[in-house]
Amino acid sequence: MSLNWLKIIAEILTNEAVMEPLIAVILGYGVNAYTKNRRYRIIMDLSADIVDYIEENYKEWGIKGNEKMDKFMEIFIKEYHKQMKRKPKDVDLETARIRAEAIVQRARRAQRGKE
Repeated sequence: MSLNWLKIIAEILTNEAVMEPLIAVILGYGVNAYTKNRRYRIIMDLSADIVDYIEENYKEWGIKGNEKMDKFMEIFIKEYHKQMKRKPKDVDLETARIRAEAIVQRARRAQRGKE
């Protein structure tokens, strides 16, 4: 009896009317996962690069404190748009802000450790 159930289930799953939507769902899930992973990598890479860029130039630009974060966000939005072809969502901006703060804090701790 259980063999009959397996046969029926196999016939249903291999039916073209079921397979096409199932394949579409699986592909959609894969594309979505790839996009999220790509977006996350772009946020992480951009954040690190922009923090380095600002740290190299902030004195020349005459900015300090919160102005550095404002400059970070300005550059981040432009660079994100170049790579993703759209503006970053609020969650992307918050992730980038947190990442930038973490990079700066780690650098400060490392600097204090050397002194």
